[in-house]
Amino acid sequence: MTPIPQMLPTNATTTIVTASSSDELSSLESAIMDACNELHAARDANDQEGIEIFTQTLLSLLNTYDASDGDNHPNPAWARANQRALAYSAMGKIEKAIALELTALKYADTPRRKEISSGNLADRFIRLGDPSNAVAHFLDAQEQNPDSIPVLLTGAVAIYEAGYTQQAESIFKTILNNPQLLTPNSELAAYLNFDRRTRKVAQSLDSGLKLLSRLETINRNPGAQS
Repeated sequence: MTPIPQMLPTNATTTIVTASSSDELSSLESAIMDACNELHAARDANDQEGIEIFTQTLLSLLNTYDASDGDNHPNPAWARANQRALAYSAMGKIEKAIALELTALKYADTPRRKEISSGNLADRFIRLGDPSNAVAHFLDAQEQNPDSIPVLLTGAVAIYEAGYTQQAESIFKTILNNPQLLTPNSELAAYLNFDRRTRKVAQSLDSGLKLLSRLETINRNPGAQS
């Protein structure tokens, strides 16, 4: 992964892409996820060469994904729209990504797929500066999976941006009170290490600061957590 970035305002236009486990991704989906993260990082760094390279990489991967019916996905109508939305999000075309994800949501046929699409929509509305819509989609995602770390963190940011500081603090406090969630290779560590928006909000909250302090200890001695 890339080094921990410097802080950005909470309305940062990039994010990170994660999966709960590698088992839920096909090889093509893993490649798309990696390319999305590389493109987000290139855009953060204003690396024009990297932006061009990873944009073209994503377009090529998407063409292959479409041609293979979503890498033989059991629900290609959802998967193809979802993966293309991820790519357009990484390209900074957030409104297009939202339109694609809304299409994916229509075809979401399992709680997990509904969670993914609703969580992605929450993230993108935050990036558009529309916390009200972001909170609405966060609540939909949370209904599907109340324990999802990406959903909870995205929700905390949306709620914080909407002006509900104490509610955002409550989410971080719940996470803080479950120390087993923070391990070197966990989704929580990935967001706290690499997602600028999440870190910025965490730095503004008491429980968030305590969580970041715990993370620093783990980063210094990751072997102690294994």
